[in-house]
Amino acid sequence: MDVRPVVAVLVVCLAFALVVPVQAGGAAATSEQAMQASGAGGGSGGAASLDTLRLAASSGNLGRADTEGVLDQPTRAAVYEAIETAPGRSLSAIAAAVGVTKSTVEYHVDVLREAGLVAGTVVAGTRRFAPAGTDAELAGTLRADATAAMLEAVAAEEPASVTAVAEATDRAASTVSHHLSRLAERGLVERKRAGEAVLTSLAPATRRALADDPAPADD
Repeated sequence: MDVRPVVAVLVVCLAFALVVPVQAGGAAATSEQAMQASGAGGGSGGAASLDTLRLAASSGNLGRADTEGVLDQPTRAAVYEAIETAPGRSLSAIAAAVGVTKSTVEYHVDVLREAGLVAGTVVAGTRRFAPAGTDAELAGTLRADATAAMLEAVAAEEPASVTAVAEATDRAASTVSHHLSRLAERGLVERKRAGEAVLTSLAPATRRALADDPAPADD
C-alpha cells in the first residue's frame, strides 16, 4: 500500500493546525491593540471634554469674581464712574448718564457688586447704588425725589413738625408722617415728641451730607 497520500494529508493538516492559531493570535493582538488605542483615545477625549467644561465654567465665574480688570470693560467703567460721581443713583439715572439701556446697566452693576466695588440699597421701592465704602442708604435717600424733599424740608424747618414738612413738600400729613417714620428707622432723622406734636431733626451724618453735597434728586 502506498502511504504517500496519507503522509501528504497529515503534513497538510499539521501545517494548517500550526498556521491558523498564529494568524488568529495576530488578529487578536491587532484587535486588542486597536481597542487599546481606541480606549486611550476615547479616554483622552473624554478627559479633554471634561477639562474644557471645567475651564469654561471656571472662566465664566472668574471674570465676575476677580476685581482685577473689572473696570477694563469700557461700558462697565462708565457705569462705575456714573455711580462714583453721583452716589445713590438709580438704574434709570445711570442708564441715562451712560447712554445705554437699563438692562445693560443692571448687568454691569451686578458685576461691580460681585467684585465688591459698589453697594446697593432700596429706597421707596427703587434700587440705588453707591461706591463700596460709602453709605449707600444715605446716598440713595438723598437721590430719591420723595425722601430728598422730606430731608430738605426738615433741614429748613428743624426741628420740623409733620405739618410744616407737609406744607413744604405739598404732601398729605399722613404721607409725610409715614416717610419720616421710615427715615427715623434708618437712622437718617431723629424724632421726639413735644406736647401734641412730633418734631423731626436731621441725624448728624445726614446734616453733614446735605451740607457737603446737596445733590439734586434724579427721579
